[in-house]
Amino acid sequence: MVSYRNKDESSLTSVKAPTTYNVGNKPPLVNWTIVTGDSAAFRIYVQDDLGDAINIADWTIKSQFRRYSDNVGDDLLFTLTPTAMGLDDDGEFTVFLTPAQSKQLLTGDVFDVQLSDATRVWTVCQGEMTMIGEVTDQES
Repeated sequence: MVSYRNKDESSLTSVKAPTTYNVGNKPPLVNWTIVTGDSAAFRIYVQDDLGDAINIADWTIKSQFRRYSDNVGDDLLFTLTPTAMGLDDDGEFTVFLTPAQSKQLLTGDVFDVQLSDATRVWTVCQGEMTMIGEVTDQES
């Protein structure tokens, strides 16, 4: 017999167990709005299962930006390798776009940020871009 154990729940011996268990978590969804041609950044803070800040140096960080242009697959626009920057505290790193990268993006493009080590891959967020047209330095 399968037994469900959750340290955060009391034992319910007189109640029949549910037939569906929700396991895992959806990565947070980031709706990132920027002006085309601007540099832009956001900071991510990551904790371990005990709530302690992880050591960023122990992980490889990768972010990919893609465009869904047809029903067959998706197109990789570019890959970033976010790192801890000078203003980042323990457990933090910054995802940074250059002006040239933001000029490649369209509203609806998607991205995610993954941490990995020798045995694990962890998607810490997924997102979708909203792009606002630039005015200054707009290309004709």
